[in-house]
Amino acid sequence: MQTEIEIKFLVADPALGDPADSMANKLDIFLNSLTVVDHSEVELGNIYFDTRDLALRRLDMGLRIRRSNDFAEQTIKCRGEGLGGLHARPEYNGPVRGELPCLADFPATIWPQGEDLAALQAALVPQFRTDFLRRHWLIAWEGAEIELAWDRGEIVGQEGREAIDELELELKRGSAAALLTLAESLGAMPGLRLGVQSKAQRGYRLAGLGKALVARPLPQRGDLDGLSPRQQIALGLEQWQHHEQICVLQQDMAAWPDLVAGLALIAQALEHSVAMGEPAPEWNKAMAPLLAELAQLDEAGRRRWLARADYVVLQLAIIAWLWQ
Repeated sequence: MQTEIEIKFLVADPALGDPADSMANKLDIFLNSLTVVDHSEVELGNIYFDTRDLALRRLDMGLRIRRSNDFAEQTIKCRGEGLGGLHARPEYNGPVRGELPCLADFPATIWPQGEDLAALQAALVPQFRTDFLRRHWLIAWEGAEIELAWDRGEIVGQEGREAIDELELELKRGSAAALLTLAESLGAMPGLRLGVQSKAQRGYRLAGLGKALVARPLPQRGDLDGLSPRQQIALGLEQWQHHEQICVLQQDMAAWPDLVAGLALIAQALEHSVAMGEPAPEWNKAMAPLLAELAQLDEAGRRRWLARADYVVLQLAIIAWLWQ
């Protein structure tokens, strides 16, 4: 077992003003400033499995078989933590025999007590697939080893297909703090935004099995009062990023007020935190000017703002503060 700790970025939609085909040049410049220990690329084909009634999804597990020219392995990812694009999940890998994963090959301790593993195994069916070229670089950074992977390909489900164009930073050895500082450096590159959803989450949606992205209001003030300032900041970040996805992926700017509401909650909760004696983080200085700026933007200005790198760096600074 290993705990996968990674941060995902999506290459911005060209409609937002940053052509995806320029990412190769930007990435070359970024990598030339780093110590790259190793570099390779591989074509990967992945099939994700679940039962027809989504028993694994209810357990917050993801199951796949991954194949390339040189290897085939089965992987199951278990319930973990997610925070605004930073993901930490236990995962188990092993060799695969045949066309279906073998659940009995994974440790018995990962299953809830009383789970009928034989019935679960018999009910497994393919749900969707992802196929992509992965270019990856192993980077030495602040005493850690971090893999930067660039995945380009597609997700295919029964309801359609969707492009994959993602950068992922995965911690191989060292501290999560090092991962976060490298992420802030990468996030300053124009043309990226944080990827909140995994390939599996996107795949379930394309298979007709996932929840649609819809706007959602913040809880009422009375419900928020039961949360600590840090919990409110985490909720505000989730609100911001959820509605950012709607604005960008669905080109639906009607979600903009809910996005701004998430930012306003972050500012209010941080003010409360400081009033309670917690030191103000450096990113606190950006909140009031940012909210004032957003209040003045027309729709074209809002679209331009969604393509900027400085707000991505702000998200990463908030994530690092919450994660510590």
